[in-house]
Amino acid sequence: MLKTESLAVFALVADYRSFTQTAKALDKTPMAISKQISQLEQLLGESLFERSTRRIRLTEFGEAFLVRTRHIMADHDALQQWLESRTGRYSGVLKIVAQDGQTFDETIFPWLSEFHKLYPDIELTFDVQESIIDINLAPYDIYWGVSEYLGTQFPSLKRRSLWKAKLGIFASPEYLAKYGRPNHPDDLNHHRMIGHPHGSPSNALVVNKTEQSVSNEIQTVELNAPIKSVNRQSLMCAQGLGIINALEDNQDIKGYVKSGQLVPILEPYWYASAEIFIYYQRVKFDQPKVRAFIDFFLAKKPLW
Repeated sequence: MLKTESLAVFALVADYRSFTQTAKALDKTPMAISKQISQLEQLLGESLFERSTRRIRLTEFGEAFLVRTRHIMADHDALQQWLESRTGRYSGVLKIVAQDGQTFDETIFPWLSEFHKLYPDIELTFDVQESIIDINLAPYDIYWGVSEYLGTQFPSLKRRSLWKAKLGIFASPEYLAKYGRPNHPDDLNHHRMIGHPHGSPSNALVVNKTEQSVSNEIQTVELNAPIKSVNRQSLMCAQGLGIINALEDNQDIKGYVKSGQLVPILEPYWYASAEIFIYYQRVKFDQPKVRAFIDFFLAKKPLW
């Protein structure tokens, strides 16, 4: 007899293409996950995956079975959500990911105890993924504090705005003393930046070419980027290693600017429409646990 638990494990292995990653997500051992898949294959009388030492991939039957599995799981989830919405029950595991830990520090963790008292049956898992997020490889319930690219790549996701801010450009006084202060984007030719290894390209500085531009189109200039990092860019910038893009309301940036370790530059050419979102899965009925989490923490915005 097919069990929804076995189908859920199969779908997760298909998403991750890895027993190890699936085991990590479910807090089980890879051997236990492999055993569940083997038992399901024995029940079906068909192989679901082709296994090799380097990776696994779905068989032709596995691809067809996955389509039907997703339909079954969607109906199962919709039924569960409908029942929970009728009873006012808020429970289950909620997995949340952000692209930097500071986002959690500023918007969630100060009020986490209060949320837990209200919803003690919701089990929370927080993760940080600093690289570009692919929801097929990293299936979470909520993607918290992610820029517009995620919605562009995966338009099936629902989203709510978290905040808007100018995407500024900053440098240290030491750096400006060495390379000079640019007054126009055309002055950036001999400058260097701290890039992002997962950027496309990794040496692109976001800067409007026209002063006080209100265009929503992102414009960039490509600079020499001898250092690329997914985190602590503000610290590297304060050390004089290059200029950076950063949201003007970032707490680290505000601290460095206040102490004089960083200086805003090219302010008339900042990209003024940087928006950060909460993304979550589009389902027939919003999951009560997801709705409770988002509504609670968005209500705390005035305290951020």
